[in-house]
Amino acid sequence: MAPRDRRQLGLGILFAFLAASVWSGWMVVSRYGATHDLTAPDIVFLRFLAAGLVTLPVFIIRWPEIRRIGWAGLLILGAFGGVPYSLASVAGMVYAPAAQAAVVIPGALPIFATLLAWAWLSERVGGLRWLGLALVLGAIALIGLEGGVTGTWHGYVLFLGAAAMWAAFTVGTRVYGLRPMSNVAVISVLSLVWYAPLFLAAGASRLDQAGSGDIALQFVYQGLLAGLLAPIMYTRSIHAIGAPRAALIMVLVPVLTPILGWLFLGEIPGWLTVAGILLVLPGMAMAGGVVDALIRTRR
Repeated sequence: MAPRDRRQLGLGILFAFLAASVWSGWMVVSRYGATHDLTAPDIVFLRFLAAGLVTLPVFIIRWPEIRRIGWAGLLILGAFGGVPYSLASVAGMVYAPAAQAAVVIPGALPIFATLLAWAWLSERVGGLRWLGLALVLGAIALIGLEGGVTGTWHGYVLFLGAAAMWAAFTVGTRVYGLRPMSNVAVISVLSLVWYAPLFLAAGASRLDQAGSGDIALQFVYQGLLAGLLAPIMYTRSIHAIGAPRAALIMVLVPVLTPILGWLFLGEIPGWLTVAGILLVLPGMAMAGGVVDALIRTRR
């Protein structure tokens, strides 16, 4: 392997690992904010205030590209990738620990995405993806069982809803073909435009009761790191090492999140959650077509 190729491989792996770390940290930061001085609507407002303001120039410059998807495309991407998804995710963490979110949201994503791709794009499933989907279903069932035992099932239901919405956004991205930063600009700017006035008019915010440190943490992490930096790093990793390898590294999210949750929140996963993590790791890799793609590239 040439030095340049080794450098590209190293950078690609690094970017994918950093993206996985940021998204794992996002779950822990969201759990912290939602269980302390801020509400889920507060956190979502801070997320899109930061991301919307930063990506507004991108939205304006790329408007000729964005407008081609039509109002239906804007509605689908903006709704399923924006405020509703974020509200469901963060609200779920009011009731359930971050480790459960790390299994259910990314785990259920390929299940819903497979169903939507079949209905919307007539895409068929084959190879090891069936086995992967079965393993993911088993992992999600274990989390559901723990939710019923420990009383965290409200969060479990919200996580499933969030995964379904993100799957719709993912498939919609393939249908409408916007570039990654255009996608980020659409969901960020449109969310800010319609959600900020409703949030401010509702007058139910607890931002005035929260410390400036907590507000700054959510503003920076939600809007700038998780909302902007992580998608850019993940896209760069795809260009450097290819989608299958980049996606395989993202399987680290269900591993890193419980570790971060234990270190920073003192949350120790139950044994059913640990079993779910062990199932969801190979399940996500196979269900997403990653293992099939890697096998084909080696032939």
